[in-house]
Amino acid sequence: MYETMEVYPLSWFFYLSFIFFTAFAFLNMVIGIVVNVMEEENAKAYREAHKDEPTINDIAAHLKRLEQKIDGMQRKE
Repeated sequence: MYETMEVYPLSWFFYLSFIFFTAFAFLNMVIGIVVNVMEEENAKAYREAHKDEPTINDIAAHLKRLEQKIDGMQRKE
């Protein structure tokens, strides 16, 4: 750095901006990893807490059986 500053006095701007951008990119990457891990853990906890709730497929199958029973009752009348 010091050798280039002897030839190009404003080269400090390049080094300073490089350090800031590199630190910003690294910090952004670390924060992204932390947020991703927290999101995965939150999704896992949500699945554990709601594992006994019926799914949409269960509800649709139950609705289909109810419709068949109603149709069967209407035919008997």
